[in-house]
Parts: sequence; structure tokens; C-alpha cells
Amino acid sequence: MNQEKKYFNISQLLFWALIILLIILSIVKSDLGLFNEQQLSRRYLLDDSLNRIALQEEQEREEAEKEEDNQDPNSVIKRTWKWESFDGKTYTLSFTISRKAYESAKQTRLKSPQNEGCWINMFRHDRDGLKDMVDGYRNIIQEQKLDYRTAMQMVVSSAQNFDYTYITNQQEPCRNIRDGNGQKPTEDCKPKPYPYGCCDNVAPWAVYSPLEYAVNGAGDCDTKSLFAMTILKYLNMGFDAEMLMGDVEAGRHAMLGICVPNPPHRNLSVRDMRSGKRYYAWECTQRNNASELGAPVWQMFKNWEVVPIR
Repeated sequence: MNQEKKYFNISQLLFWALIILLIILSIVKSDLGLFNEQQLSRRYLLDDSLNRIALQEEQEREEAEKEEDNQDPNSVIKRTWKWESFDGKTYTLSFTISRKAYESAKQTRLKSPQNEGCWINMFRHDRDGLKDMVDGYRNIIQEQKLDYRTAMQMVVSSAQNFDYTYITNQQEPCRNIRDGNGQKPTEDCKPKPYPYGCCDNVAPWAVYSPLEYAVNGAGDCDTKSLFAMTILKYLNMGFDAEMLMGDVEAGRHAMLGICVPNPPHRNLSVRDMRSGKRYYAWECTQRNNASELGAPVWQMFKNWEVVPIR
């Protein structure tokens, strides 16, 4: 009898232990998600999807790099500029410009107004197309550890580097141009030594955009000044530059304006009536023509105004 009771008690204990174990397993399965085949399937599916996305992104990167390596040479324009700055130091800048951006710059110019608004339109449009060139200037400044003034001189001297080229429109064609010595320029739209080259029928305001100047190097006063101002602004390193327009003995003229304290020639400056700032003239037309702000290139300097470019 005692043996039967003892056996019965052991059986009961085993039974309840089994029940408790089943309850625990049920709780673990429902609350913690263990042994949940549906949840495990979701996890495997998610991991597989993430792996596929990562693999696809890697393939897209490889294809993009391959496409860049095999890029149609006609889709980009490559240029290398080499010039000597005012301190005798030689700089080299290699850059690329998208042909699409170049063609778009020309179309923007053609659709611009025949006034100072043309400068503003071209300045705003050319930013993306000039990115590689601007980055190149910035690298030179940082690698050479140029200070504020030397960095400006480096940029301006690069704008001056190409020989002067007359830029005309329909109202004043190349065939009618004569300089003070009666010399006529060559009508081939190429930078060349005196008596210079000439670009005919550049609509609407006889000025090339900064991006067009970067590609072709052909420009006169406003093209070169606009290019230098654009680079200085897009460098975003604190250069305060604007366009100046007024009269010199050769006629209506454009120059680069720089706002700096204590320039060497204070008389050749223009006050911006909007901001109260004074901008000092910097001639950009000739190679090493003016190594300083406000250098007295012209005897007559009157009716000048600041044209803010934003």
C-alpha cells in the first residue's frame, strides 16, 4: 500500500512537472518569439532584402565608376591653365567642364537682358558648371597656404593671363573696331597679342559668361572682371567682390571691385550707395597689368558705380 502511494505521488509530480514545462514553453514561445516560424521567416526575408539592396547599391556604384572611366570624351571639356602671379610664382590648374553645362551657359547668355542683368543671370547659372575649377582654386589656396591678399592676386592674375580679345555685338562689329593707334583686331575670336583678336556678334551685351571664358579664354573688360568676381564669390572664403562700371579715357569700361581696408590707391574707389561699402577698382584686362587694387591704369576715372551681383 505504501509502495503504491509512493508510486502515485511520483507520477503526480512528473505529471505536474510536465504540465508546468509545457506552460513555460508556451509562454516563451508566445511572448519572446522563440521557435516562432513566422517571425523567423520574416527575419530571414528582411535580412535577405537588406543584403539584396546592399548588393544592388554596390553594383550601381561599380557601374557608375565604370561609366565614368569609359566616359565619352566629347561629353566633357578638359582644360589646363598655367600662369604667373604678381609675385612671380607660377600656378597650374587642371579642370573639366561638362559640355552640357557649357552649352547651357551659352543659352542662358542669349536669353539674358541687354544690361547689367546679363551679368547676374550668367553668374547665377554658371555655379555648378564651374565647380571643378573652383575646387581647383581652393586646393591651390589651401595647399600653398596663401593669405587673403595673395589668394586674390592668384585668382585675378589667372583671369588676366589670356591676351585681350575684343568682344562685340551687332551694334559694333569687329570690322568697325580700331584702337587708339588705328590698328584693327583679327576677326578670329582667339586670344592673341596686340593688336588682339575679336569675337563678333556676341549677343546680347557683348560679354561672355564665366564658364565660356573658362573654356575659350576669349574676353575683354567685363568678361574677365565677371570671371574673376565669380570665382572669388564661389570660393566662399570671405572675398567681398562686385562689378564696377564707369568711364575712362577709352570709353565705357568695367572692372573688378574689391572691398578691403587700407588699399594702396584710395582715390580709385567707388562707394556702394546701398551698403555704404567702398569698392576699389582692379583692372583685369591685361596680363600683369595691375598687381594692386586701384592701380592707376587710367588717367580718367569718373561716373563709376557698383553693380552688386547676387
